[in-house]
Amino acid sequence: MARISVEDRSRQFIEAAARVIAAEGIVAATTRRIAAEADAPLAALHYCFRSKDDLLNEVYNYLSRDYARELEPMPTPRTLEDAVDLHIRRIWRRMLTAPHEQITTFELLLRSTRLDKPQEIDSARVINRSMYAAWIDSTSSILAAAAQAEGRDSGIDLEMVSRIIIAGIDGISLQHVSDPDVQRSEQLIEALCTSVKALLGPRTHRPEHP
Repeated sequence: MARISVEDRSRQFIEAAARVIAAEGIVAATTRRIAAEADAPLAALHYCFRSKDDLLNEVYNYLSRDYARELEPMPTPRTLEDAVDLHIRRIWRRMLTAPHEQITTFELLLRSTRLDKPQEIDSARVINRSMYAAWIDSTSSILAAAAQAEGRDSGIDLEMVSRIIIAGIDGISLQHVSDPDVQRSEQLIEALCTSVKALLGPRTHRPEHP
């Protein structure tokens, strides 16, 4: 039998934890249950992660820092509006393909509301902010690159636009996973794209320097 590297085994546990949390909640996501979901020895989980909290931190990273890497490749946008359309729609396709990731994300973000100790609450909120920071940074960088390639000077706050995109996707995802309706959700995604593009204002370009 081929030997599994620590990196690959850790990834198995992270993905298994995400599935368990989505299906059964954080409380049910014990190390034993996660190991069973990964079809791996419990001892291997404890070899890869010092504690359940360490594993949960990597699940946070998987759903925030590493999320953009798991999306389908981003085609080269012709305009800033194209970038908005392409990015929103590829995130939505990922949500439809792996809805458990969105459910797990909601579970992790709400974890701070179920804690009692102030230190634990503060720690959970710091992680929540880091998750959103990763999504916002990756989205903002995509929009900024598109604007630069277009030679566009929109004068708008791309960070705020990114937050609106993320808030919209979160809201539509919550509606969809709680009451799935593909046609309705597609209409909402279309409306989100249209609304965000309206925020970009008229296309003004930076003057060319001789």
